[in-house]
Parts: sequence; C-alpha cells; structure tokens
Amino acid sequence: MKLIRIALLGVVFALFAGGCGDEGNVFSLKVGDCFTSVEGTEIADVPLVDCAEPHEHEVFAIWNVGDTLPSQDAMNEGCVDRFEEAIGLPFAESEIYAFAITPTSESFEQGDREVICYSAEPDENGELAQITGSVLGSNR
Repeated sequence: MKLIRIALLGVVFALFAGGCGDEGNVFSLKVGDCFTSVEGTEIADVPLVDCAEPHEHEVFAIWNVGDTLPSQDAMNEGCVDRFEEAIGLPFAESEIYAFAITPTSESFEQGDREVICYSAEPDENGELAQITGSVLGSNR
C-alpha cells in the first residue's frame, strides 16, 4: 500500500505565478485549509470549503524550498517528512495519501518558494473520498 501512496504523491500540481485574489488562491493557502478537487496540472486557485463540509483535500504542511529549486522527488519527500507531525502517524502506516503543490521552474524564477502538502483519502474503490472534518492530528 505504501507504493500506491508514494506513486500518488508524485502527482503534482504546478503553479502559475498569477491568479485571482480570492481566498482560494494557492499562494494564500494555510495549514488546515480544506478544498475540493481541481482539474488539470497547472492551477492558481482551489475551491475552499469549511472542513466540516464534504471535501477531498486538506493542507497539512507548507514549507519553503530556499534559494535553489529542489528536484520533484525532494519536494515530495519534504511532504512525507512533515506527514507524521501533522497527521499523527508515519506516512507508511497511514491510510491517508499525501500530495504536493510545488513551484515550477517558471514560478520559482518569479519568487515562488512554497511547497504545499495536502492530504486525500481513498474510498473503497481507490478513488478520492469525500470526507468531513480535519485529518490534522487524526492518527489515521
């Protein structure tokens, strides 16, 4: 099961440096924000929802890559490294998947330095489940 989650962690959304100024702008996300799924590989906004409402994703960590853009694998591993502190179980033992919104080389050149780590849970068919409530500290 760990291999499935790691493979899914590799599904990464690239960012446009622009975007709308609404509360769903990826550059305004914070830990604990919940959102519904987005389509495509380049996103600027996500549909935010209250975590008490059905949603697919929750931001569990945000970290800065520094002055050099790391490899995609290194950015994914950065989310895995932060998983246990946020969720309460090691990534390999959890039923929760991890994903990352990462800078592209273009957005990095424009000052984008944040990696946004977010969660999802599979349903019985392996699709993304609609969940209610927060996964932070859930020990699942």
